[in-house]
Amino acid sequence: MGSQTWRCGSSYSDQPCPGGRPVAVDDARSSADRQAQDRRTRDVQRQADAMARERSALEHEAGRQRPALIAAPPAPATNPVPRETMAKSPKTHKPKKHAKGDTGAFTARDPSAAAADEGHKKKKNRTKG
Repeated sequence: MGSQTWRCGSSYSDQPCPGGRPVAVDDARSSADRQAQDRRTRDVQRQADAMARERSALEHEAGRQRPALIAAPPAPATNPVPRETMAKSPKTHKPKKHAKGDTGAFTARDPSAAAADEGHKKKKNRTKG
């Protein structure tokens, strides 16, 4: 063939580029091999086009169909179950209320100091008002 191929970095081009170098590319196949490969390529392209047309036709047909109905919803009961016979809903957990002034934050205390304080409970100072 009469055209030159250039390698420009990681790509190839038919035009020279800065820093590019010419690459020798020869097709070692015979003329009969090239023609056979060209026929196979055209056959594969025809098959791909036919498959694309078939897919397009199937999609068009599916677009005109109604959605499938899996199952009808159950009919409502004519006599609903009285409220007294229904099971009670489970009780929900209510968080503890903290004592006044208690933020709920953890405070580390010395266990030996707690044992010594047990015998000496503090008295609250109450003012009469």
